[in-house]
Amino acid sequence: MSWVLEPWTYPFMGWALFCCLILAGIHAYLGFHIVRRGILFVDLAMAQAAALGAAFGVVLGVEHDTVEEYMVSVLFALGSAVFFTVARSKRIHQEAIVATFYGLAVAATFLVLEHSPHGMEEVKHLFVGQVLTVSPSHVLLTLALYLAVGLVLWRMHPRITAISEGTGSGRLADLLLFTTFALVVTSSVGLVGVLLVFSFLVIPSVAALCISTRHASRLAWGWFIAAFSSVIGLYLSFHLDTLAEPTIVLCLGAALVVAVFAGRARRAKS
Repeated sequence: MSWVLEPWTYPFMGWALFCCLILAGIHAYLGFHIVRRGILFVDLAMAQAAALGAAFGVVLGVEHDTVEEYMVSVLFALGSAVFFTVARSKRIHQEAIVATFYGLAVAATFLVLEHSPHGMEEVKHLFVGQVLTVSPSHVLLTLALYLAVGLVLWRMHPRITAISEGTGSGRLADLLLFTTFALVVTSSVGLVGVLLVFSFLVIPSVAALCISTRHASRLAWGWFIAAFSSVIGLYLSFHLDTLAEPTIVLCLGAALVVAVFAGRARRAKS
């Protein structure tokens, strides 16, 4: 049994897992609303906006994991939140607008980091992240922020859910969702990078929709899939000596495949 428990005897692995579980909790909820609204690129675009802000911080000489870096990133993410709230067109689907924004943000990130002596290293850091080297203080601060965001979302849950399900409307509720989304994504990108943030937001929610038709059950399945994939992904990363974030993403993908077949089997029996 030592080879099973060995990864979790190292403090850095414990903090990496704790970090992933924190992200799994809030992202599975936010991802459910994004998936139900059919605007999957919003999370990726907003994460990229936060990364663009971090890139500007690098060029301006701001150090990683500082309040200054977070403030620059969150300003860019909040700007994108306001943009996505007001950028609506009857002739152009919102997903097309968001996808265009994402492409422009990626291009701008590369151009900004051209002025950094470690440009490609910074790109890798922003895209892939370094969950195995997260600092405990950063993780605990993120936990405090997400608890506050979770409280706000819980109070607004009926209104936000009504909009996501197509039974309600409200520009203010939309702005609140995108604002909290910006705060969460900015913090998450700083911890684990754009790739894992996008995957945590989308894959568990899609997998849960394949398995269940009830709202509460979907959220529970989303949380379970994200948490379980994090444990397996970190475990495999430790023993196979691979990058943790892409390994977790592949585990999420495997869970999605299982969910698809499980959902089909359940519907075939009914």
